Parts: sequence; structure tokens; C-alpha cells
Amino acid sequence: MKGSLRKRNQYWYIIVETKDESGNRKQKWINTKCEKKTDAEKFLRETLTKIDNNSFVQPQRKLKFTEFMLNWLNNVIKSEVEETTWEGYEMIVTKHIIPYFISKNDILLQELQPMHLQKYYETKYQDDPSTGKKGLSAKTLRRHHANIRSALKFALRMNLILFNPADRIVLPKQEKFNASYYTVEQLEKLFEVCLGTPIESAVYLAAHYGLRRSEVLGLKWDCIDFEEKTISIKEVRVKYGKEVVVKKPKSESSQRILPLMEKLEDYLLHLKKQRKKNKQLYCKDYVDSGLVCCWPDGSPMKTEYLNHKFKDILAKNELPHIRFHDLRHSTASYLIKHGVSLKEIQVWLGHSTISITANTYTHIDMETKKDTAQKINELFSKKAKEATQ
Repeated sequence: MKGSLRKRNQYWYIIVETKDESGNRKQKWINTKCEKKTDAEKFLRETLTKIDNNSFVQPQRKLKFTEFMLNWLNNVIKSEVEETTWEGYEMIVTKHIIPYFISKNDILLQELQPMHLQKYYETKYQDDPSTGKKGLSAKTLRRHHANIRSALKFALRMNLILFNPADRIVLPKQEKFNASYYTVEQLEKLFEVCLGTPIESAVYLAAHYGLRRSEVLGLKWDCIDFEEKTISIKEVRVKYGKEVVVKKPKSESSQRILPLMEKLEDYLLHLKKQRKKNKQLYCKDYVDSGLVCCWPDGSPMKTEYLNHKFKDILAKNELPHIRFHDLRHSTASYLIKHGVSLKEIQVWLGHSTISITANTYTHIDMETKKDTAQKINELFSKKAKEATQ
């Protein structure tokens, strides 16, 4: 590319010819901020080389990193992700990233270096002795990093920065997650103590099918086909701020059709009869939400209530503390211990990749491998004994 110099007031300017999207030629003026022509000529040669290498960053007004992150959050990524996903991004950016960097003199985007981000992760990871507040987990920090890296990737694409500093940092090592789960005996006791409570159906479905909480609370009667004997997981209910949003599951693999178990068919038919009685009982006050897991008057059950009631039932009946989501893990652990393959479990649970299934249930899968190792050991021990006789 060719360019020329022209002085305007006290500074020399570079003039280069470019083409717009329609192919029309237009001039671009770049302020060298050089008063001497020799300095401007050197700047011209360096600039033309960067333009040819597609590494030139157009000088512009000073843009703070926090200002850029807020703009990326509200004007770039908001239209690309689901509302509930964006809500998570907003919390990370506005509650963590922006306050931290404002407290550190609000560095300019163009001056942001890997060491600045490295210090951010290290600070957030550490406990705060002055307040007693625990640091964020390595898993949580990886979500922060994903946001920062994505935003800076956009800045790089827009020629606002020369490289992505987020590509050069070292994150804390993520702790291995060990899922909690109940034995069959503990689940049977749980079913017994949940009988007659508002969350009975939610617990029953989650434990038998390994459903997510959002899937249980979003399951509707029209998703249960008693003729074909199937249950379709095609809607979830999730909290978005103070509102509840009904939407499709996050991934295609989560949208799945499962066979209707005989035991569950009898249970659901019983629930359906009770629903009909409740309609007559509440008359015009009945809320026809179409949800399987709901209050007797048909109104939806809130996530907070389900969590609180579940925790309360465990405590009152001296059952080990687990999260409601751990009923899903209990289903998976039972399947693994009974020889069901990880691929089959992936499909059943609706994981997007088999690596998620494998990483989540490695500790349980190891028990199965130990059984296999014992059988191999017994086999070869027997052969060795026969050979010596």
C-alpha cells in the first residue's frame, strides 16, 4: 500500500487510499502526532507495513477497558446469547470485572497487558483476610476468563488492539468435581418421606429419570404420551432476574425423548386423576399451567421453594445433605454401577458431549473398573494355579 504525508497545523498526517464495502475509493487521514517530517516519514513506513500485515490499530480516543467491556456486554454479545446466559455475563462484568479495574485506575483498553489480567485472577482467587470473604473458585474464574477473552477477541477483530492479552495468562488449576449421590436404599427412604409433600412428584421424576431441576419444573402433561409411552423433554423453566422464563433446553442433546417406565406410568396416571379432582375443587381459581409438578391449584412451583423444601425434608429425616441436582447424579451412578455405558448415560442425561459425562462420573466409573480388574486378576490367578499343578 502507498501513502503520502501532509502537514496540517503543527502535525504531519499520513494519507492512504482505501476502499469501502462498495469498492469506492476513499482517503483515510492518520495523525502521526509528529512535528518533524523525518519522524513522520519513519511513522509512515511503519504504518504502511502494519497495514499490509493487517496489524494496524487505528489511533482513536482513549477507550477505557471497563468502558469497552460494558459496550461489549450491552451492544455486542447481548443479541448473540440467550437471556439467561446474558444475565450471567452481566453479573460477572458489572459485579466483578468493572469494579476491580476501576479500583486499579481504570486502565485503557490499548494498554491492557497479560499481567493486568493475571493479577485480576490471582486477586479474585485469594481469600480476603480483611473481610473474611472466600475467594472465587477456579471453575468460576474460568467463566470470568471466558467473558474477558471473548470480549478482547472482538476488540482484536475490530482492530482496537494488536493482540489478545487473555490468550497469555495462566488460570488456577480447576478442582476435580466429585458428584454427591444417594444409594438405592437412601432414595427409597427419600421417596417415603416426600410422600404427600408438594415436591413429591419433582423428587420422584428427578430421581427416576435423572432430570435437571429446570426440566422437572418445565415438564408439561402434553409432553407425556401414554399411548406411545414416552416422555419428551422439550421445555425448561429457569429464573431470569426476578422473572421466570420458559424456553427450549440449552442444547439439542438436552431435547430428548425418553421411554415411559411402567412404574412411572402408574404414578403419572394417578397424578393426572388428582389433577382432575383439583380442577373441580378450585373451579375458576384453578391455574391451568399444564405443568406436571405444580401446586394443587395448578400454579407453577418456584425454584427457591423446591430447593428450600428439599433441604428441609433431608434435615428433618436425618438424610445426608445433597443438592436437588444430585438426584440426577444418583441416577447416573446407579446406571454406571450396573454396567450401562457412558455413551448410553450421555444420551439419557442429555449431555452435549461424552467428555462431560466421563469427567463428572470418573470416580464412580473407577469402581466399575476395579470390579473388572478384580475379575481379570481372579482369571489369571486361576490360570497360574492350574499351570503349577
